[in-house]
Amino acid sequence: MIRTATLLGGLCLLAATLAYGATITLFQATFDGTNVRLEWEVTNESGVQNYDIWRKSNNEPSFARMTTVAPGGQRRYLYLDDNVYRGINGTNGGGPFTYRLTVHTTAGDQNYTTVLNTTPSAVQRSWGSIKSMFR
Repeated sequence: MIRTATLLGGLCLLAATLAYGATITLFQATFDGTNVRLEWEVTNESGVQNYDIWRKSNNEPSFARMTTVAPGGQRRYLYLDDNVYRGINGTNGGGPFTYRLTVHTTAGDQNYTTVLNTTPSAVQRSWGSIKSMFR
């Protein structure tokens, strides 16, 4: 009886994973010089159509989409936000920054968020502002 219940529970878990699509095990944002490095790990990409990266700073009212990444069958994905000191709509983005990863699957969308915990130094902010003026 216990063996049947364990087997049934395992099958239900497997079916739920396959029906829901992607399994994200990590989503984090860290400073990489004057850029922000976004990384996420995937253990299951079945049914994934694409990934959207969104960003919101403390002084912006809502998230703005930065890019869309197509699934590539890899385990780890990386995106560099090299325009962090200029807001998405041309405004001066101010921290702290919150990033959102939206996974679009055939079974529906999944959202993951991460907050950039550290704040950039004055040198990073200045250099990032100078670089963003020339883009």
